[in-house]
Amino acid sequence: EIATARACWQQEWQRLAQIRVEPDFVPEVAGQLDHCLAEYMATLATRLSQTRVLGLLDQWLEPNAIVVGAAGSLPGDLQRMWRPRQPDTYHLEYGYSCMGYEIAGAIGARLAAPSQPVYAFVGDGSYLMLHSELQTAVQEGIKITVLLFDNAGFGCINNLQMGQGMGSFGTENRHRDPTTGTLTGPLVKVDFAKNAESYGCTSYRVHTELQLQQALADAAQQPGPVLIDIKVLPKTMTHGYEAWWHTGTAQVADNPEIEAAAAAIREVLATRARAY
Repeated sequence: EIATARACWQQEWQRLAQIRVEPDFVPEVAGQLDHCLAEYMATLATRLSQTRVLGLLDQWLEPNAIVVGAAGSLPGDLQRMWRPRQPDTYHLEYGYSCMGYEIAGAIGARLAAPSQPVYAFVGDGSYLMLHSELQTAVQEGIKITVLLFDNAGFGCINNLQMGQGMGSFGTENRHRDPTTGTLTGPLVKVDFAKNAESYGCTSYRVHTELQLQQALADAAQQPGPVLIDIKVLPKTMTHGYEAWWHTGTAQVADNPEIEAAAAAIREVLATRARAY
């Protein structure tokens, strides 16, 4: 039974790692921002999916590399897709989804294991919480590599919002529209590589698989902290697998989609959740 389960997941892993944005592309989290994907492709100048990038990193990073993560969609994706080769190389903060922990945690991991390469996996939203710790890495001469997945928003919480029927609210990184007063304007373009350079880090801008491979190779030769700004499309993280958010969704609402989401939570709690 275990062997069968492992074989099935390996097949699914291969599918996720091979997801490319083709003309008939359907994102893993479908039916939410599908109508905006062309805009994201143009603004971020990318056709990279998050699961494809994770699959490549899983193959290309050093066998003894320590990976650090904390918040957003990346912890769930890493739990599903990352395949540690050695003990004590997987350092994830699952308890409280501490946004901003990633860079500080990576610095600590490097101090604890100075002979091993350390990579911080962080989304753009979490990076904005505590990127200032790059200054500490520069100041102390601590080599870490920050792998920043920029999908122009708080993608994990956007999934939660839209999955609970309320639509997208404040989780896409958009300008405020002066005519409506809402955050429905064009996407905000952020050059995270330039931000890291301002601290004194070496940085790279990645929009393609080849650029990612080249950036990783050059980053390995750098003596100090590095940031690789990887542009990925939203809704291309892993999704589902019978997991669900146990949230306090409103039981009574003017929006029938919210009430339907609440009913779905009641259903899984009654039929699939174990009582402890």
